[in-house]
Amino acid sequence: MSITRFLKSDNIINGILLGLVIPLLTALIVIPAGRLAMSVSENLSFFDSALFLLCLIPNLLLMRYYLVRAKLEKTGKSILGVTVILILLFFIFVHGHPFNLPF
Repeated sequence: MSITRFLKSDNIINGILLGLVIPLLTALIVIPAGRLAMSVSENLSFFDSALFLLCLIPNLLLMRYYLVRAKLEKTGKSILGVTVILILLFFIFVHGHPFNLPF
């Protein structure tokens, strides 16, 4: 199966794979760049956990592309689901302060 055919197919597995792989690829760029910026300038104080949230931004752009432009709803919704799960896992495990439910 070619990569363009994979990216243009509308199914849940593609969305889950894209929703997991894109943040990992982004993390390979953002985290070293953030650490380099902190080592160069002493005024910047990022936390690695905040950089993980920056890695989820491409997921939101990809989700918008699949839902609005390409009209591939299954793929777009599964990217949204993976992104929400990753954000919840961030706040529960990485940030260290789970959110309180209002009820």
